[in-house]
Amino acid sequence: AQFHAQDTQAATEIAQVAPAAEEYVVTAYTAGPESTGKTRSHPAYGITASGERVQEGVTAACPPEMPFGTVIAIEGVGERICQDRGGAIKGRRIDVYIPDLQEALEFGRQTLNVTILSEGAD
Repeated sequence: AQFHAQDTQAATEIAQVAPAAEEYVVTAYTAGPESTGKTRSHPAYGITASGERVQEGVTAACPPEMPFGTVIAIEGVGERICQDRGGAIKGRRIDVYIPDLQEALEFGRQTLNVTILSEGAD
């Protein structure tokens, strides 16, 4: 196979527009008292800092530098939307919402590549 100048140019253009993945420490949380201090009877139970209700496969707590609505891709996890904040979620830390406590505990703490796909407007 021969490389042509246009192939190199196309590869360079793709690299320039493709967002870069960065390593983050990713943990999991639930809506329950073990994560939020709120019980099911609390009026704000399951409500994120952005005002959205937590959703499995959607909600992530992101550092303040990532505006609400930012869409991220987490290696091995999938796409999530920054809808929440957390006291310990600063710098390169992200918390993904998992409704089941045992599953959240099993998720543990992982160092994963995270790519910002689109930035929210907060």
